[in-house]
Amino acid sequence: MARAMRDIKVEEIMCRNPVILSGELSVNEGAKIMKKKGVSTLLIKEDERIVGIITDRDLVTKVLAEGVDYKSVKLRDIMSSPVVTIHSGESISSAAKIMTRRRIRKLPVVNGDKIVGILSENDIARILPDLIALVEEYSEMRGKRELKNRMVEYFAGKCEMCGQYSLRLRRYNGMLVCPECYDSLR
Repeated sequence: MARAMRDIKVEEIMCRNPVILSGELSVNEGAKIMKKKGVSTLLIKEDERIVGIITDRDLVTKVLAEGVDYKSVKLRDIMSSPVVTIHSGESISSAAKIMTRRRIRKLPVVNGDKIVGILSENDIARILPDLIALVEEYSEMRGKRELKNRMVEYFAGKCEMCGQYSLRLRRYNGMLVCPECYDSLR
């Protein structure tokens, strides 16, 4: 499984378009934006650079549990800083190691100096069943699988029909599709 995790890039499974706010907003305003956008993480920007990160867990541990006045406290007052990031072209294996060592659950993703997404533990966990299935399949197949006297080659990436990440994409009419979509087309 380690080999498969080295082959998948962070940019393939990260959540794009992170929510970036000013540290001047109140915690209350930030929480409302999190709810409206359906996100669990905010990035805090000051002077055109990311200076902090706030997660839903921060709201619980630093605000609610401490009895802080969430209407008057600013986001910058509860953010975690400095922000640990990873390059979009790095492997999810590298990301998982950083997250484990630093004990963080969200990892902002950069391309150059620009924030391009956020990788979460859930993003990695979401593809683990496919990774496990792939490893089992590789151990049985040793490379390619023979299906009705023809070889089938698998690819990793996002299904061009449903958008889900899969390690078992197959070509179908010029598209790469996951096993579920492939079955529905046949």
